[in-house]
Amino acid sequence: MKLTRSAALIAALAVASVGGLLVTQHDAKASTVATTITKGPAWLYTSEGKMITDRALAPNTKWAVGKTITINGEKLYQVATNEYLKASDSSLSGSNVQTQQPAQTALIGTVTTHGGTLTISKRLDDLSDNILPEGSQWQIGKYVINRLGKKYVQVSGDDYVPISHMKFNKALPEPTSDPNLYYYWQMDPKLNPGYTPNTDY
Repeated sequence: MKLTRSAALIAALAVASVGGLLVTQHDAKASTVATTITKGPAWLYTSEGKMITDRALAPNTKWAVGKTITINGEKLYQVATNEYLKASDSSLSGSNVQTQQPAQTALIGTVTTHGGTLTISKRLDDLSDNILPEGSQWQIGKYVINRLGKKYVQVSGDDYVPISHMKFNKALPEPTSDPNLYYYWQMDPKLNPGYTPNTDY
């Protein structure tokens, strides 16, 4: 297990302009809900088809759909004023489905660390290669504390980040215990008195 690792910052994402861009639009039923089905973040796009690089939706979350548009043959669902989710990244359902809105009910974390933050993979029990961009927003799942007293929030099914790397839109609940999340005896000052952490992970 490597206690330290380095990673390059994410390169800026861009969407190339396409000649003869065709955009069609029609109203969708207000009760329509899109559920993200991606394994990682579901990226958002503007009505012109440009990727939004500082915001993404967490997997398996539900979002009320406004309009449906088609850009170059690809369908997208409106989930905010000028934010659209690809149909291929979601499944659509009808009425009587509880929706989650970040400003009202969901706990949202915004990355505050300069240059973004690496995530911890629970499956690998190590730092992953995933970097969340600075300023990006994530719907929070679990809030946990390990046996060293370090606190982390879940940003996807497998990924966690330290709470010190985010600000939140409302108060965090009491953390639940996950003693072995990103814990190795070498990190424990009781077992390894000479260990000096060089990060806040």
